[in-house]
Amino acid sequence: MNMLSKNNRIANRVISMIVGVLIGAALVIVGAVVDVGTLIWLALVIWGVIIIIGNVPALIYSVANIKSKGAVFDLIISVVGILLGVGLIVSQNQVVTLILAAYMIIFPVIRIILAKANWGEQLKREALRIILGVVLMVFGGTFLAVGEQVLKLLLTIIGWVVIGLTLIFGVVEIIRIAMSKPTDGDAPIYVEHEEK
Repeated sequence: MNMLSKNNRIANRVISMIVGVLIGAALVIVGAVVDVGTLIWLALVIWGVIIIIGNVPALIYSVANIKSKGAVFDLIISVVGILLGVGLIVSQNQVVTLILAAYMIIFPVIRIILAKANWGEQLKREALRIILGVVLMVFGGTFLAVGEQVLKLLLTIIGWVVIGLTLIFGVVEIIRIAMSKPTDGDAPIYVEHEEK
């Protein structure tokens, strides 16, 4: 049962649409205005920050449980990851990018192998890191080779697609909410008073 009234749900959907349109517009503006070199630098810096943030919990856990064998391996992996994230922020060159990509592929594969009985569950946890590592390996050193106009066009297209899909799905959802029957959360509450 949805506890929000129709008006609240429609307001939430409108806010989501505004956010989606703003994100799409930002992509279009970035594609039209920002220098590609600056854009790539920013993307790699953000990627480095994400890698550092992603490794901090493993570092804290492994330091707290340093006596176990698995914790030592996690400590090494998290320290290397944080150093590579810092390296990516400080120096965006092809060597650092390739080392980081290899790290993002090799260490998750090792963790999957070490999981033995739970390798399927570990694969689910590591799949995103492996995919990001492969993407970084394939495209990391070749972003500038793509060409400024192609990259700007791609950003513009993605921005307009985000705007279009946000508006279409938002309007459809608002119509669906408006036409739905009232739920218990929408019904007025009547309190009976006994007269004395």
